[in-house]
Amino acid sequence: MHLNSRTSRKIKTFYGLSLRDKVWLLLLYPYSGIVRAIILLIPFRKVAPYLGEHHQNIQFLTIASIQEQELAKRIGQIVEMASRYTPWQSKCLVQAIMARTLLWYYRVDYVMHLGAKMTKDVDEPMKAHAWLSVGSSVITGRAGHSSFGILTTYSSLKSEAACISKTL
Repeated sequence: MHLNSRTSRKIKTFYGLSLRDKVWLLLLYPYSGIVRAIILLIPFRKVAPYLGEHHQNIQFLTIASIQEQELAKRIGQIVEMASRYTPWQSKCLVQAIMARTLLWYYRVDYVMHLGAKMTKDVDEPMKAHAWLSVGSSVITGRAGHSSFGILTTYSSLKSEAACISKTL
């Protein structure tokens, strides 16, 4: 059987990953389908408590060490890689929940924002977006996150006092 060059490149990329990245990728791929099904089948109000502590619609940053920020960035890269190849939609909210799960496992504090913006498109008058950050780094949902107004915020922290406030 002859593999085309694209498939061959992807296999080489996979084998070039560290063992930890391979394990993450192999776990995140099916997990993204589970998360997608949960989002589609379970009302958001029942899913929301699992996202973290609810903090209304504020923007703040967690305090994170350089090592935690590097780990979080790598988690974000692997989440995006896994999401690219799923046959189902694994967009911003699915990615944020997947990254949140790994950050929780590694006990890295995070902030997840859910936002929206109005559009001029009558077929789709509002767009929603989710992004997750650790420290000052947005690790999932980076594309266009600054153009969305924050509707609600979830965090691994119980109190905003443990965070750095950021002006909207």
